[in-house]
Amino acid sequence: MWFLRKSFWNVIAWFKVAVNKPMDIPLPAKTLQMIKPVPLAEAIPDIPIQKVLVCHPKEIPTDEKSAAKTFVYKVQIWLYSAFSPMQRGLPPIDTDPALALNSAFTWLHRTQFDPPGLPPEYERSPDLGSLAVRGPYACYTEKEGDGIYKWDLQTLARYDHHDGLHKLGVKVLFRLDPARRVLQAFQIDSELGSVGPQDSGWELSKKIALCAVTTHVSLVRHFNWAHLVGSAHLAIATRNRLPPEHPLCRLMWPYMYGTQQSNDMVTKGQMVRGGDFETVFSFTFDGTCRLFDETYGDFRIVINDPEEDAKARQVRDAGFDTPTQANLEALFNIMHAHARAYLRIYYPDAPPGASDAAIRSDEPILAWLDELNSLIPNGVEVSRTNVTLDSLARLVARFMYLVTAQHEILGSYLWNYQLWTHRQPVRVYKNGQREPLDVYQRLVNANYNLNVRRRALIHDFSYLALDASGKVAFAKFDSDLKALQASMERQPRAVWKLYPKELKVNINA
Repeated sequence: MWFLRKSFWNVIAWFKVAVNKPMDIPLPAKTLQMIKPVPLAEAIPDIPIQKVLVCHPKEIPTDEKSAAKTFVYKVQIWLYSAFSPMQRGLPPIDTDPALALNSAFTWLHRTQFDPPGLPPEYERSPDLGSLAVRGPYACYTEKEGDGIYKWDLQTLARYDHHDGLHKLGVKVLFRLDPARRVLQAFQIDSELGSVGPQDSGWELSKKIALCAVTTHVSLVRHFNWAHLVGSAHLAIATRNRLPPEHPLCRLMWPYMYGTQQSNDMVTKGQMVRGGDFETVFSFTFDGTCRLFDETYGDFRIVINDPEEDAKARQVRDAGFDTPTQANLEALFNIMHAHARAYLRIYYPDAPPGASDAAIRSDEPILAWLDELNSLIPNGVEVSRTNVTLDSLARLVARFMYLVTAQHEILGSYLWNYQLWTHRQPVRVYKNGQREPLDVYQRLVNANYNLNVRRRALIHDFSYLALDASGKVAFAKFDSDLKALQASMERQPRAVWKLYPKELKVNINA
């Protein structure tokens, strides 16, 4: 039965990747449909989450609604109960990580996508100090005290876990080695107690820490904050407040088109009972729902601004090397320059100060800011009372970064990290067992489907421009991204690097 079940769901995962083609992003319709956000529990009654606001399925704009995709996902959700991907009583995956991966990532999968690469940090006992500055978990590193830094995920202990698993509430402390310009983990606090490198529980503590951080990335930073907060509310505010011929609408359009349709589908597929989140990660269905409700309000727009976020965490120019920070700042700087140059076209600063005055008299922009500040927890730091061209450009760049770089590093990018469960388990069992075959297979297929082909950021979007000057700005952005790509390709390739050619212009499947 497991062979049949596994084969059936592998074909479905393969089919979703094989048939998906990059979305063609049309011009905005002459009249954009208004969207009134409602609690997730009202939009999808099977998911009892009240604080998260989403677009009701009935209000998904007709210009992005796909009846075929909606039908496919309805069938998939029905199959969760009719022929679940999960089967009780299965043995654990092979002790050899290569054999475990080869068994789950079959020849059929490989016809569409390459297997993951092993990060250098996972070749031996995981190097938490390196992961603190390199790769998808670097965003958690923050200053604790003089020469001391931390990952603080202690709040994850609040949420209900499946039976037999270690709780994920954890705090990792790192010490700065100024001579080598590196961080070294020296203490991990978890339900095992306070453990150091010389203690017998150190290796298990590291597994709990990595399980915690990758779980938080997938559930909170990726799905809750990138999908349900940032991109969704950007799309709602843009549709509700910016006329289709407004220059800012044209700039934002490729980053938000299709968001509501995509979010509706994947929310149902991942968050309902029996969905990916409950069956793969440590938390029960009720624990997951509570996690989403309680972390929704923790979102801060600044996390989508690498430089300002690093300053807030006090890790910038702190005496240790930060390669991922430099990588992300290079990407953000190109987006910021593009946003600023584009806005200068339509709000020229002649005489000096004219651009700020013009923006403050542009009612659609002010209404757009009002809506963003109303929808997004803790606001966007720019309002009708303090907006300038520079602050607006930085906000626009933050949204561009959220949808492209942030979404990539929190989602598809985990392909090279999350499948190596011998180093970074997706569940940490108290009896020491490895993940059962069905849990690991579903983890592989879920990550596989994150890598469907989507519209690349490096693309000619000049057709969205209102005029010749706008076309030049779009072309310059495309050229700058290609130049950064070429520069990065002259350096050795590494799994932790985020390359411009890997970025997608929107989050849509």
